[in-house]
Amino acid sequence: MRPLIVASLPIYKEDDLLKARNIKEADMIELRLDYSPKLIKLEKIKEILGDLKEKLILTIRDVNEGGVYKITDSEKAKYLQEANVEGFIYDVEASFLERFDVSFKGKIVSSHYFNELPKYEEVERIIKKYGNDALFIKIATIGKGEYKELLTKLLKFDKIVVLPMGVDPLERIALGILGSRLIYTFVEAQTAPGQMHYSKAFKIISCLYD
Repeated sequence: MRPLIVASLPIYKEDDLLKARNIKEADMIELRLDYSPKLIKLEKIKEILGDLKEKLILTIRDVNEGGVYKITDSEKAKYLQEANVEGFIYDVEASFLERFDVSFKGKIVSSHYFNELPKYEEVERIIKKYGNDALFIKIATIGKGEYKELLTKLLKFDKIVVLPMGVDPLERIALGILGSRLIYTFVEAQTAPGQMHYSKAFKIISCLYD
């Protein structure tokens, strides 16, 4: 199955939403809303990018998992609940779901490990808990130690996305070929270490699959 290219776009202000319209060589576009100290209103996203809704991933990343600005948990929960009602896809951390009752059906449930590799059993628990209803389960880990062994072992699960961080971006391409469902890339600047530019990743995948 062909992996999908996700172009991750930092949103600092409302006008940055317009940049998403120029992204042609990507299957999905992640709007990193945590790059703004004040969340962009959903009404504005609908107004500017409503016709692209099915391609969009709304992400308010927790600072503990790589986010930029601290958004309060209550504000984030309310925002995601409204986004769910509006039919948006969003990315929500498994750790956040442990604290707040936010819908994850048809959404991306993620966990990010920047400092050390998690134990396989910890990740397996997340996958089994959320995997049936989530659109994808995303596991991003620092590229140290036996990270390749861990990530390739996780490829046996359905709807899985595995992302090494801080390594050669070609490793994300390789894992996509092996079964990781999404390949996260950057538009202007990396939103996580180890990303490739979206147009380059799209061309590589297109050559291999088309």
